[in-house]
Amino acid sequence: MPIYVFIVDFFAIILAIVGFSMAFRQPFVRRLIGRSPPPPSAIVAANSDEEPITYVLRIAGVMVMVFGIAIGMMVTLFNLAQL
Repeated sequence: MPIYVFIVDFFAIILAIVGFSMAFRQPFVRRLIGRSPPPPSAIVAANSDEEPITYVLRIAGVMVMVFGIAIGMMVTLFNLAQL
């Protein structure tokens, strides 16, 4: 396989890891971007993720993760199909 396939795959893995972290490891990402964790409320509801950045991180994280997986698979599979 050509070297550009490995470079794109490496970039895709990085995107998938970053996207996963944004979507599912939000306290870690919040510390990285300098945001404090959401304040604890007196009444804990079943869905206490009411801060807008929570939803932004989830949606953007899943989009980045899926883009990384898709671009890596497309480049790799298209290259394997040419062999």
